Amino acid sequence: MGYVGTKYNFKNGTRRFTLKPYLTDLKCFNVVKARSNHICYKCGKKIPSKSYLYSSDWIKLCLNCGEEFSHEAIKGYEKIIEYIKNNQQILIKNKEKWEAENLLSQL
Repeated sequence: MGYVGTKYNFKNGTRRFTLKPYLTDLKCFNVVKARSNHICYKCGKKIPSKSYLYSSDWIKLCLNCGEEFSHEAIKGYEKIIEYIKNNQQILIKNKEKWEAENLLSQL
């Protein structure tokens, strides 16, 4: 649901990295009013027009399924954050060793 974006500043020769979410994927968390009848993608419940639903371009979820999905998504993002934090701890633990090996490899 995201990608690593890069930017290069030509004035000072620096690069910048950012983690950017795909905005089209984030649309599935929008609650909108339906213009026509839809069927919930998860439970198959009929959603009449002029009702509120979670909606992206292709996936339509009733309010109950959309709420469940948003909680699942939060747990998924927490796992991603935990993974990044674990990698940072590994780096801190092994940084001196890895930097020494990098210096030796340059000889």
